[in-house]
Amino acid sequence: MEDNIVEEIKTLETEVKEFANSQPYWAKYLYSEILAGNEITDAIIDTSYSYLLEKLALKEETDKPELSISYNPNASDDFKENLSFVSLLNVEGVNALTENQTIELTPNLTIIYGANGAGKSGYVRLLKNVFYSKDKGDILQNINIVSGHKPISAIFNFSADGTNILLKYPDNAGNGIFNQFAVFDGDIGKKHLSVRNDFSFRPAGLQLFNEFNAALEKLNTKLLSDIQTKSTANPFADDDIFQGESEIKTFLTQLSHNSKLEELKAHLPYTDEEKVKKTQLDKQHDDLKVALAQKDKALKELQSIKTQLAARKKNLETLNSWFTQIRLGTVISAINDCKTKEDSAQKEGIEKFKTDKVQNIGSTEWKQFIQAAENFASTQGESEYPKIGDNCLLCHQSISDDTPKNLISSYWAYIKSVAEQEAKIANEKLTKIKEDYEKLNFNQFLETDTLTVWLKEKYEADLTKLEKELKKQATISQALISNINTKKDLSQVETQLDISALDTISKEVDEEIKAFEEDEQTKKLAELLKQKMYLAHKEKLEARYTDIERLNKNLIWVNKANQFNKQSFKSQSTNTEKRLSKEYFNTDYINAFNDECEKLNGKFGIEIDAKSSDAQSNRQLFLKGKDPSAILSEGEQKVIALADFIAETNITTINKGVIFDDPVNSLDEERKSIIAERLVSVSNNKQVVIFTHDLVFVSNLINYATDNSLLHECHWIENRNGKPGQVWLKNSPTHEKVYRNAEPVRKFYSDANKDECAPAQREFLLKSGFTALRTCYEVLVINDLFKNVVQRYNERVSVDSLSSVYFDETLINDLLDSFAQCCRYMEGHTHSDKYAYKKPEPSNLNEEIQRYEAIRSKIRKSKKA
Repeated sequence: MEDNIVEEIKTLETEVKEFANSQPYWAKYLYSEILAGNEITDAIIDTSYSYLLEKLALKEETDKPELSISYNPNASDDFKENLSFVSLLNVEGVNALTENQTIELTPNLTIIYGANGAGKSGYVRLLKNVFYSKDKGDILQNINIVSGHKPISAIFNFSADGTNILLKYPDNAGNGIFNQFAVFDGDIGKKHLSVRNDFSFRPAGLQLFNEFNAALEKLNTKLLSDIQTKSTANPFADDDIFQGESEIKTFLTQLSHNSKLEELKAHLPYTDEEKVKKTQLDKQHDDLKVALAQKDKALKELQSIKTQLAARKKNLETLNSWFTQIRLGTVISAINDCKTKEDSAQKEGIEKFKTDKVQNIGSTEWKQFIQAAENFASTQGESEYPKIGDNCLLCHQSISDDTPKNLISSYWAYIKSVAEQEAKIANEKLTKIKEDYEKLNFNQFLETDTLTVWLKEKYEADLTKLEKELKKQATISQALISNINTKKDLSQVETQLDISALDTISKEVDEEIKAFEEDEQTKKLAELLKQKMYLAHKEKLEARYTDIERLNKNLIWVNKANQFNKQSFKSQSTNTEKRLSKEYFNTDYINAFNDECEKLNGKFGIEIDAKSSDAQSNRQLFLKGKDPSAILSEGEQKVIALADFIAETNITTINKGVIFDDPVNSLDEERKSIIAERLVSVSNNKQVVIFTHDLVFVSNLINYATDNSLLHECHWIENRNGKPGQVWLKNSPTHEKVYRNAEPVRKFYSDANKDECAPAQREFLLKSGFTALRTCYEVLVINDLFKNVVQRYNERVSVDSLSSVYFDETLINDLLDSFAQCCRYMEGHTHSDKYAYKKPEPSNLNEEIQRYEAIRSKIRKSKKA
């Protein structure tokens, strides 16, 4: 008994799923909604926010549904190494496709030809939904019937190491085998164009992280809004409610989320006895206060001087900080930096917009003019200015072509350029420095100021010295402002105020205050004040306790809410995206892409900028620094899209087959041949299935496969009698075997010659018969007269076959005349005057059939002289 060993292969999908499952519930919920393809509505944000509040213990925990991360319903670990897609069977419920059809596939190349409307698109839509595709679309049921629709289903027959594996879709959609095949069609090529028409490739799944970060911002905004609502100021810390000091006031001033409210509540209740006591204390305090009024006045004056000294010292220390050598050097550096960056920006403007018609390009006035013009342009309407048809803002003339439009757009781009922005930032920085120096107040000792009067009376020498030093700093400040205005890097010498005298004066004031406070009556007054203030605060506490309790709860809520670290989750998301992007779309991809471009003759100089920013991976394609879509043709763009698709599927060992739907639309014959050769080459290593309606492309594929002795088959899909999707195995239109004799024409003749055939129907059958006979003549010329030297739908010429070609002028004239006779009756054919149109009769068609057989016989019997 053989053990089935299933190799666990990590894919982008499995890693994304693993990451999402590792997140906390609120984040996992968001990831699950994004991965399900749902729009992240306000309702989803609200639900996630509720789960977040539970996580932060800000809301009571609730029973939550189990989340299932289903990034890709096809994700599975049961990949097979030697795997091939054998056949597609029993397709039902897909568009209007005919049922009970089979498409057999070779291990290498399978071509499926069908004209437009034959049913190819129905099969491709099915394959895009079953296999890996960047452009999965809905599968529509048969719109031609009202009811009786069958469920969408199909049987996929695979072979792995000689074992057949039958999988039914959608029942087995989760099987990993389906992820080992990929589909490319015309719409997928559009996925490589960004909204700016830049080519970009964003790997499936990596956009998840960008969308999560966007949702995270909304979630965080909602949380911050609630934090702001609950972050009310503490009104009890001010003197408006609790005037004075007490242990109650101290507690309220320091109120925080860590405060133990039971300690505050221990001060309650406020009793009747305490009310009486408060009245007594008020009287005792007031009586003693009157007695000490004069003494108190002197003490208050000293306390006021002390406060003013401390404040003035702080002001002077601040002034000193602006005149240190380091700070002065910073000003010089800022001036030099601004000059350098303005020169750089001006040079860039001169070089980019240099002209003899306008002077002073790149100057400050010129830039201000451009900036003002852009600001004015933004007021002209909702759409972006300028565009073709807009009027010039100065001359009011209509902008009728791209030249003025592009010039104006270049102006807008220039004022937003790196050099200009850097110069602007440097100038703003310098302006800010100048404004800071202009705001400095050197008039610290006004003549009428209480402190100035007091110092002049008691410490005049110290005051005079400080005023002199302040004037010196003021002079340096004016010099700095002037240097900034003129952008001169003139150095200044550090100048500091000597404020040590203020410290000496402050100590002397403290000693005088101490002498007043050590008086016994003063101490008693302070004690009475303390007691009566405590009782007053206790009375107010009882009245305001409910409000204080509410404030404390809000503080606790805000603290818990602030534990949420948005940046941590954003960084985790962004870093995971970067890692996955590097792991799955790295240098191997770039090398493979360049290799494919070379093989597809698509070396257009495309450069790939692979990077990841803000949880969004992207690969931007540039052509000499410009948008490729503005330079490359539609066909060249398709080549780039094909190169990207083939490169992506080739750098993984998981992929075992690729399916293409009309990959050569809008391409010239040379491109078709190059792509055909490359796809045939790809089929050497994996299965290639190609749906196409292009006969030349079919012929190229068959010829390249034949030249390389590569196993290949061509099947034909038709829409017969309004029933699309009928598959004719091993059948190719390029061989035209059916027209190598007159049998198709005889069928038209037979049907038209029946008695029951109506005149209009007879005429239609006869015209169709002559059309078929005309094709028989064309095939006769190619196969018999020219001996296949030149074949239809094939650009090759078989020179060796020329030895078998024989021309007889009489025979050729007979053939030309018979061919012209057919043209007389052909449906939709333009007739010359020589062969005027007349309604055909069955006898006419029969006569031409006989002539065709006679000419065919003569050509086959003819030999080279």
